[in-house]
Amino acid sequence: MPKPTKAKLNKYRSSLLHSMQQLGAKMEHMEESVLRAEPDGGGDQGDEMNSEGNREFQLGLIENEDVMLADVRDALDRMLRGVYGKCGNCAVWVPERRLMVVPYARYCVECQTKSEAGELSQD
Repeated sequence: MPKPTKAKLNKYRSSLLHSMQQLGAKMEHMEESVLRAEPDGGGDQGDEMNSEGNREFQLGLIENEDVMLADVRDALDRMLRGVYGKCGNCAVWVPERRLMVVPYARYCVECQTKSEAGELSQD
C-alpha cells in the first residue's frame, strides 16, 4: 500500500480531531454521571451493592474511552512524525480501508491480530 497523500492525511486528521473532541465530551459526561450517582447511604444494602456495581461498570467504560482517546492522540503524534499509516510492527503502509474505519490504527490487520493474541513483543 502507498503512503497516504497529503489530502488523505488532512481527512484523517480532521476525523481524529473530531473523535478526540467527541471522546473528551463523552468522558466528561460519564464522569459527571458517576459522581452524581455516588451512594448517599440512604438505601438498603442491596441498593448500595447495585449502585456500586453500576459505578464499577461506568468506571470501566470511562477507562475504555480513555484508552481510545490515548490511541487518537498517538495517531495525531504519528502524523506529526510522518509515520502515520505505517504499521508499528512490520512497517508496511496500512490500507486506506482500514484507516477509514479505524483512523487511529497502529497496526495493519495481520499485526493487530498478532497484538491481540499477545504475539507481538511491543504493544
